[in-house]
Amino acid sequence: MILSSKRNIVILLVVTLFMTLITYSGEATAAAETHHWKHYVEAEKLIKKGKYKEAIVHLVAANKQSKQAGYLRLLAEAYEKDGQFQNAANTYYEEAEIHRVLGEKSGDMNTYFAVLAMADALNTEIEIYIQDNVPIQSSTKLAKFEPENGMYIGAFIEKDSGVEDEKGLKYEAFNELTGKQHAVYFNYHRYGADFPNIWASQVKEAGGAIHLAVQPESGLANVKDDASLRKFARAAQAAGVPVFLRFASEMNGSWVTWSGNPQLYIEKFRLVSQVMKEEAPNVAMVWSPAANPKHNIKDYYPGDDYVDWIGLSIYSVKYFNGNVSTPADQVNPLDSLDYVYQEYSVRKPIMISEYGATHFSKAGNTTTTNFAITKMNMLYHGAKLKYPRLKGINWFSLNTLTDSHSADRSLNNFSLTENSSVLSAYKQMIKDPYYLSSVVGLDTTASKTPLKQSVTAIEDQALRGSVTGIAWVKTYDPYIGKVAFAIDDKQVAERKQYPYSFPIDTATLAKGNHKLQVTVFDSKGREASKKTVNFKVGNAVGDISVGQVKMYLNEKYVYTNKGKTELTVAPFVRDNRTLVPLRFISGVLGADVAWNSKAKSITIKGSSTIVLTEGSTKGIVNGKEVKLDVAPINIIGTTFVPLRFVNENLGGNINFDSKEGSIVVSAKVK
Repeated sequence: MILSSKRNIVILLVVTLFMTLITYSGEATAAAETHHWKHYVEAEKLIKKGKYKEAIVHLVAANKQSKQAGYLRLLAEAYEKDGQFQNAANTYYEEAEIHRVLGEKSGDMNTYFAVLAMADALNTEIEIYIQDNVPIQSSTKLAKFEPENGMYIGAFIEKDSGVEDEKGLKYEAFNELTGKQHAVYFNYHRYGADFPNIWASQVKEAGGAIHLAVQPESGLANVKDDASLRKFARAAQAAGVPVFLRFASEMNGSWVTWSGNPQLYIEKFRLVSQVMKEEAPNVAMVWSPAANPKHNIKDYYPGDDYVDWIGLSIYSVKYFNGNVSTPADQVNPLDSLDYVYQEYSVRKPIMISEYGATHFSKAGNTTTTNFAITKMNMLYHGAKLKYPRLKGINWFSLNTLTDSHSADRSLNNFSLTENSSVLSAYKQMIKDPYYLSSVVGLDTTASKTPLKQSVTAIEDQALRGSVTGIAWVKTYDPYIGKVAFAIDDKQVAERKQYPYSFPIDTATLAKGNHKLQVTVFDSKGREASKKTVNFKVGNAVGDISVGQVKMYLNEKYVYTNKGKTELTVAPFVRDNRTLVPLRFISGVLGADVAWNSKAKSITIKGSSTIVLTEGSTKGIVNGKEVKLDVAPINIIGTTFVPLRFVNENLGGNINFDSKEGSIVVSAKVK
């Protein structure tokens, strides 16, 4: 009886377990088949109860069934409330992409840009750069007054209380206060008024170039090719100083009277530009929208033939529109720059026409010194690292609480001289020789003397000699607590403010590969993010003769006796043959290159005439067919060819060092 009872109990347990499994399986199947809308509704209920992780499960399931902007928005918000900031950023980016596609169809991109900003605010970025003293040779055709490397520092100081009493000597006084000569000073000017000769001469006497924001306050219809405009242009030429003419800026914003008619705006900008070309070759035309709104910026672009520089107005304020309920701490000023930079920097140099970071906000009656210092450093140092064709920033040094043309703009104090901590931080920041004190003149002499400093991504080349590492860092917390650096697991530095720089003594490191770890902590001391990158220490470049080029396998920079130049793609080895960028190497060997897109063939004319075809190992040299070991290949728009073949047929010299992976190429001396 006892055994029978135990057997019955076991049978009962097995049956119960079996039924439970069937029930569970049925529930799981039902859950999997739950409609995405029901997942969304359940998630809303859970979020109200503070059960964010459970809500995330439902929202992930909803988006797996049907990816919708509303579902993604709630998922991003749940991630953010749960402290999963990078997941929140990534989800906002997914939502933004939906709005981008819809916006391109409807013509309304406002929602896309708004959601993109939400993603950018929470996104973590860690990028590592190296700074050395080998100047970079620019391969870009420089615009009028554009420096080859570095960035002009400029300012508006007309009503800055710290120097205003100095009258015409305020520019020298400002240079002395900040510890450095400023390259540019700017002022506002009413269209139709005479050229400001006295002001221009005062700036010139202080060693600066001038930047005029010319404003057609009476409307674009009054902008004409008449005696008044011609007189202004001739006076600008007579000033004998480089002039940046920012005509009718912020045209994409509804707050200016010259907004609203892109076609008329373009017509008038072109008119002014043409007159300046005819009368005042020392004038560079600056087309300068506001950073926001973005959706209509391109509508107002006058065209490359009429624009010399692209400008942009950006401000870092503690609160949007002076409203304490809408804090702006998480806005990275570089995010405001990025859209215009990506769109135009390939064609034109970029300047920040106006920038200020508030150290006192009328909203909340709040001192915001740390905010100002942080945002200032983010922009200037971030631009140096990430945006090499940003060639100027002009600080708007004014206390708008006491000096502003309208009450709605009397919200922030941007004056550098009225806050000693901000002034000290600015003074320390611009000591860096990257920030330039004089504008390239009309003879462009200065552009031929590159800055003895370069900043490049750590992955693009081996480290050689004395270098400094610099990290670009931003995260969900706008006030980073500290950034720690370790090389091969040994901490080498810890920094609490931009620039997050650290020494790399290559003399103490073995040749070859090493590991760099960057750890970011938020303002509460919590680890926010971490990134590990590998870098290589190489042999010194050594002496390079005139006419020689030294390149390294898998490195994007090539070296000459004048510095280094960046290639689009690094040389590499395929089938035991070294492939190099055709156009670059042909230039070194004094040859011309022509591309036939229809036949995908390349003709190289130098000491020999060579015809090659992409993907084919058959070539023609001086009319005779030859065979190549490796066919030419196109990578990201760059045609690569076997180095030895081209070199031998164009009469060059080549020296390959397999141990260090270096190649020295030079044309044969005739």
